[in-house]
Amino acid sequence: MIYDLEFNDNGFTLVEVLVALALFSLVISITVGIFVSGSGSQRKIIELYTTQREANYIMETVSRELRMATAICAVNTDSGCALPRLEMENKETDELEFKNYNENWTKYCLSDINGNCGNGVGFEYFSRDGRRISSSDVIIENLKFYTSETFDQTQPLITIVLKVKSRGKYGTNVILQDSISLRLYN
Repeated sequence: MIYDLEFNDNGFTLVEVLVALALFSLVISITVGIFVSGSGSQRKIIELYTTQREANYIMETVSRELRMATAICAVNTDSGCALPRLEMENKETDELEFKNYNENWTKYCLSDINGNCGNGVGFEYFSRDGRRISSSDVIIENLKFYTSETFDQTQPLITIVLKVKSRGKYGTNVILQDSISLRLYN
């Protein structure tokens, strides 16, 4: 059996090639745009997760230790507590010092990269007893400790407000607030 195949010598016209090329370019452009957008969203979500994880770690560390405190002080000096708990009523402070469950004075504050407490430019880390415990991935923009109106009662209330910002491209912010009832018994 012999088949007689007839070949068409007519090719594609220039218009057909240009239309096909335009459609192919459009499909590729849309696909690349979706991929780039998805990739950017993924990076933003990872940055947000890192910021939230860091803020939660700091807040949980402070909350856990503060709940078990045996004494509290706004500023502790060599000669003793400069602002004892009765005088701290309704105060706002950016550092807090207390006796932990081991009866050791513990101090939380905003600090520089070396763990030195202070305020202003460069004080964007969280420190415990002169050691920085926040990572370099985030900036601590705000740290405040507020005391309750009933601070002279046996179980005072401390409210912590913490604002953490990512150092990444998107600058994701996380603001956490926690109120802790201390178990100080007289």
